[in-house]
Amino acid sequence: MKKIFKFNLILMMIGLISGLLIPSEASSSTGHKDYNKITFLYNPESKLLVNNTTGELNIMMSKVKKKAFGWSVYSNIANNIVMYEAGTIFSRSNNTSQTIDFKYNTTYTTKKQLSYGGSGTIGMKASGKIGSVSASLDSSIRAEIGVKNDVTFEEEMDFSIKILPNKRVSLLVKGLATLSNGASKYFFLGICTKKSYWECIDIMNEYYELYEEEI
Repeated sequence: MKKIFKFNLILMMIGLISGLLIPSEASSSTGHKDYNKITFLYNPESKLLVNNTTGELNIMMSKVKKKAFGWSVYSNIANNIVMYEAGTIFSRSNNTSQTIDFKYNTTYTTKKQLSYGGSGTIGMKASGKIGSVSASLDSSIRAEIGVKNDVTFEEEMDFSIKILPNKRVSLLVKGLATLSNGASKYFFLGICTKKSYWECIDIMNEYYELYEEEI
C-alpha cells in the first residue's frame, strides 16, 4: 500500500512540475484565446473554468468516478448556452471635426470548431500545450455532453456608414454557443495516472454587431 502511495505521489510531483513549464495561449479573462468575452445567458450561477477557485476545482475533481482503465469524466456544466464575443473585423476612428463616410464590402467566411481550454494534463508526461485534449479524452468527454459538428459561416457585407467626429465605429463578431466543463482522470489498473480539467465551447451561430464609442 505504501509503495502505491509513493508511486502516485511521484507521478503528481512530476506532473505539477511539468505543468509549470507549459506555456498558456489562453485569454486571462475567459481561458480561451479566441474569445474575448463569454456570458452565461440562463445559468448566471455557472462559472468558466478559469473563474473557479482552487477549492471548487478540487471538489470537481473529487467527483470523477474510479474505473479500471481509460479516462473517466465528470461534467460540472453540460451544454449551458452562452453568448460569446470573438473579435473585431474592423475598427475605424474619426479624429477630425468632419463626418467621414466609410464604405465596407467583403465576403467573410469562418469555420468554427469546438474550442477546448483547460489546465493541461497532470501526469508523467505533459500532453502538449495547456488546453490540448487527446483523442481518447475527447471521446470520453463527447460521450458525456454529446457530439457537435464543425460549422462554416459565410457572410456578405456591403454597407456605408457615417463616422461622426470623435467617434470610433467597430464591427464585432458575436454569437451563441454551448459551454461545458468538468474534470477527468486517467486510470491504469485502477490507479489514477493523469488528471485534467477541461472546458469546451460548441458554436451555435455567429453574427456581427456595429459598435460606436467616444474616443
